[in-house]
Amino acid sequence: MTEQNNNEAIEAEVVNTETEKTSKCANGKCNDKGPEIFSRIFFTLLFFLIGWVTIWVFGFVVLIQFGFLIITGKVNNNLKGFNKEVGLFIYDMIKYLSFQTDVKPFPFRDWPYDENQEKQNNSELNDDNTVKASK
Repeated sequence: MTEQNNNEAIEAEVVNTETEKTSKCANGKCNDKGPEIFSRIFFTLLFFLIGWVTIWVFGFVVLIQFGFLIITGKVNNNLKGFNKEVGLFIYDMIKYLSFQTDVKPFPFRDWPYDENQEKQNNSELNDDNTVKASK
């Protein structure tokens, strides 16, 4: 009788385990997105902080550019190019933070934002490449 009770207990445990699995998985497909969600939360917070600092740097360079304009009457081309790249970087961060794309910005992409990157960003503005919601 003890052996029969053990077998019944084991069968009940197996049934409970299978019930838990089916309740977590709908139609045999498990939606275990936990690690992806926590990764997205981590990178969102990280890029939010990086973006906050980057906007301050961007604004500081704008003020320096005004200084060059007032003193020399011309804009500094090096600062102009730098702020252009920083602006594209901020744009990429905003696209990631607003769930427009899953592609992470620098340092997960190449830094030198050149004309090809600018053309790609402009074409993305016209496309409807939004993040797909998982079902």
